[in-house]
Amino acid sequence: MTYKQAFGSFVRILVVTAMIIAGLGALVYGFLPNEYYTPAFPFLLVFFVLATMAIYHFMLRALQKRPARFVNIFLLTTMVKLLAFMTLMLTYSLINRSDARTFIVAFFVLYIVFTIVEVVSLLDANRKVVKPVKDDESGT
Repeated sequence: MTYKQAFGSFVRILVVTAMIIAGLGALVYGFLPNEYYTPAFPFLLVFFVLATMAIYHFMLRALQKRPARFVNIFLLTTMVKLLAFMTLMLTYSLINRSDARTFIVAFFVLYIVFTIVEVVSLLDANRKVVKPVKDDESGT
C-alpha cells in the first residue's frame, strides 16, 4: 500500500465520520435545549478533522520511514497530542466558564471518536505496509 492510497482512504473515512458527527450535532442543536450544545461545536469538529489528518500524515510517514521505531513515535505523539489538547480545553474553559461543561463534554466525545478512527486506520496501514517476519526468517 502506498502513502497516497493509505492517506486517501483515511481522508474518506475521516470525512464520513465528520459528516455523521455533524448530523448528530445538528440533531442535538435542533431538539435539545441550548445548555446541551456548545456554540464552539462546529469549530471543534473542524479542529479535530484537521488535527487528526495532520497527525495521521505524520504517523504514516514515520511508519514508512522507520517501522521499527514506530511504536516509540506513536507513544510520544499521543502524549504530546493529549497534553496539547488538554491545554486547549482548559484554556477555553477558563475563558468561557458559562460554556465550560458542554464544551468539555463535546471535546471529550470528539477526542475519543477521532482517536479511535486514527488508531484503527494506523493499525490497518501498519498491517498492510509492514510485513510480519516469520520465525524461520528471523535468524533464531
